[in-house]
Amino acid sequence: MTRLTVMAVSLMVALTALSARYIFLLNAQENTVMGVSHSLACPCECPMVLEDCHMSCGLQWKNNIGDKLMAGMTKDEIMAYFYKRYGGEALLTPAQRMKGKWYQVSRGGYPVKDMALFGAVTLVWTALVYTLIMAGLDYLRGRKGTGAE
Repeated sequence: MTRLTVMAVSLMVALTALSARYIFLLNAQENTVMGVSHSLACPCECPMVLEDCHMSCGLQWKNNIGDKLMAGMTKDEIMAYFYKRYGGEALLTPAQRMKGKWYQVSRGGYPVKDMALFGAVTLVWTALVYTLIMAGLDYLRGRKGTGAE
């Protein structure tokens, strides 16, 4: 394996891991407005995830979630309410989540500072993965050279 191939693989691993974390993992506690809105679609025609929406329609739903949390409802109860009231369109599928996150990135929804930070973190993780792969390959080459199996 050439160093360039290992670097490409390292970059792909880092980008995949960081993107998957950003797209799928919940960054807020479940008993918060952001925690509940992480699993809901924006109620208007745009493909955004409700947690990323700052339009009036999304803010109304977030206010509704906040009212229900203050009334003592759990995330599951709130999700059931939205499903019962608005149907399956209120709940996100993994494909909708990826489309919504890509929509936000592609329409300029991120400040330059956040994108620069993402790039820096990606480079650090790429270097780490590259170092680990190269160390593993060097270890395997050393074992083959000594005849140990």
